[in-house]
Amino acid sequence: MMRNRLLYSALPVLVLVLACGGGNKSYDQAGYFGGDDDLSVFTRGCQQYFRGSLSNSKETFNSLIYRFPDSRLTTDAQLAVRKIEYELTGISEVPDDTSTTTPPVRFPSVAVVGTPSVSSSISQLEILIVTTGTPPLTIEDAGAPDVTLVLYPDGFQEQAYIVSDSLSSWLSSHSSVPVQPGGDIISTVAPGHSGVVIVIGTDATVDASFLHSDSIEP
Repeated sequence: MMRNRLLYSALPVLVLVLACGGGNKSYDQAGYFGGDDDLSVFTRGCQQYFRGSLSNSKETFNSLIYRFPDSRLTTDAQLAVRKIEYELTGISEVPDDTSTTTPPVRFPSVAVVGTPSVSSSISQLEILIVTTGTPPLTIEDAGAPDVTLVLYPDGFQEQAYIVSDSLSSWLSSHSSVPVQPGGDIISTVAPGHSGVVIVIGTDATVDASFLHSDSIEP
């Protein structure tokens, strides 16, 4: 019964996509919907949920929330994440279905670190990250590693992968951004910071199309 209610608002969208345009989309070997736009990501999350892959579904919906904060599907994805958390743990608070308000999604604190030579990339990423609702801490450090990766402290692994997924889509020079535990590195490159750290290397190039998007406001 709970599963039938989980994506009540999302199911019509999924059915519409598969019936009225899904034939033009690709599918992976497991039969999941292809594509990297918000609707494709949302549809994949629905498929994963109905196949019983709750953790993967939650990760997919979180990816949509972080990467497409202005999407019309973000509210449904937020609701899906909260209800999946309830199914997985039984302790997460799930709002009443009749509620018309949706609590804001809170993202982890993010610091962007790089050498002075990548200051332009840092500034561009700051603009993009601000659109997620979490203004980043930006740090220029001549001793920062010359590599692009995401570091996370204990307890922030899931958030780090969400950040990495978003970062990969913003950078034209990366298909994926490595994620690894930060340990003492975080306190060295971002003193006093307790969240996720993005280290920007000279190989990182921000895709200009995101900066020129109508959803980005300087």
